[in-house]
Amino acid sequence: MKHGVLGTEYAAGRNNSKALKYRLGRRTSEVKKSIETFFGLHPEFIIDLGTAEGKMLSEINNSFPKAKCIRVEYNPDLVKLGRKLFPTLEIYEGDVQDLSSYSLSKGFDVAIATAVIEHVDNPEKFIFEVNKILKVNGILIITAPDPFWENIATKVGHFKDGQHNEVPNLQRLTKRVTNAGMDVLKAEKFMLSPVGMP
Repeated sequence: MKHGVLGTEYAAGRNNSKALKYRLGRRTSEVKKSIETFFGLHPEFIIDLGTAEGKMLSEINNSFPKAKCIRVEYNPDLVKLGRKLFPTLEIYEGDVQDLSSYSLSKGFDVAIATAVIEHVDNPEKFIFEVNKILKVNGILIITAPDPFWENIATKVGHFKDGQHNEVPNLQRLTKRVTNAGMDVLKAEKFMLSPVGMP
């Protein structure tokens, strides 16, 4: 399996681990709030990149039931699990750094990439690829771990060392987005730590 790609144990952990449940819940909450704030209540097309099994997108689809929701995931085992758990959500198996291979038109209102950019080989290419499939007024909601907390969490054994290729700080992440020709509507830290501290 490619470096940085998570497996089905990650999806299982999101059902059992307090920390993983917390992070998924916080990210999902932030994504919903961002869609409502920066796009509105009626997106037509939403894509979740690096979706794992698709649990977040399923929750988002419950909040925006009229939206067509599509997922992209690299790990074939997670794709298979995702099809089983959430059969009504379309899923593609493949690399989020090459979205042209899915014949996705430039028609997405919302692209979601939570905790994905730190796993890809080429973050710049990834953001450029996402920009190609967004509508003119479409939005990209992207999250990444904070390098400080990532370092601590790895040292205490909360994260496996080597799962991430690069963890960008907020300034670097913002610069990558603007370099791709996109405007930054909001850039802020939203989770104090990865283990559920208030």
